[in-house]
Amino acid sequence: MGEADRLTVASGKTVIELMENAGSAVAREIEKRWSVRPVIVLCGPGNNGGDGFVTARHLSELGWPVDIALLGSRDKLTDAARHHAELWRGTVEPLTPAALEGAELVVDAIFGAGLSRALEGSAVETLTAAEQQKLPIVAIDVPSGLMGDTGETLGAVASVLTVTFFRKKPGHLLLPGRLLCGEVVVADIGISTSVLEQISPDTFENDPCLWIGNLPRPQNDGNKYSRGHALISGG
Repeated sequence: MGEADRLTVASGKTVIELMENAGSAVAREIEKRWSVRPVIVLCGPGNNGGDGFVTARHLSELGWPVDIALLGSRDKLTDAARHHAELWRGTVEPLTPAALEGAELVVDAIFGAGLSRALEGSAVETLTAAEQQKLPIVAIDVPSGLMGDTGETLGAVASVLTVTFFRKKPGHLLLPGRLLCGEVVVADIGISTSVLEQISPDTFENDPCLWIGNLPRPQNDGNKYSRGHALISGG
């Protein structure tokens, strides 16, 4: 997915545009499933946090009461994330469990699939508090703390909905990640399928469409001899 992003930017799209498309897609999926209610968007210091700022802005424009809690300081944001943070007209509070007060829906935009270290500090404390309060959590890309390439967890808590982009990652399908993602929605953010020709992926999600054409079908005049034999060996 990192290479897909790189190739897309090289073709002329900007990270700012991709981030705008990602955040707006998350807002649309939320609007489809919930009525208007207080939302807290938990933003991290990178591009996943930038997606969160876009999500918050779109929900706010739709009339939802939205607050943002940021891990780190706003002036430390860079590039596209900084751009979208500057478009946010609401307040930004520190990311702590106290930020959950009054919220009825949580958007997890702290860390994406590239995280390589365990969640710690206020990030894990806030997500754990949300889980304990049984607040529904919507994850952007992956639940924070879930490794996108393996499905291993580094402190992730379960989401009821995960909105990812272009294609699923192994972490959405492999345990324990599969149990932490809830419903997985793959949103189109403007990445052309032509990049797959350059990436040449060799891993696929199992689906009958991949092999149904090669599955032997019994013939009307077949019998136990023409259909083959099975040997079952058990231990």
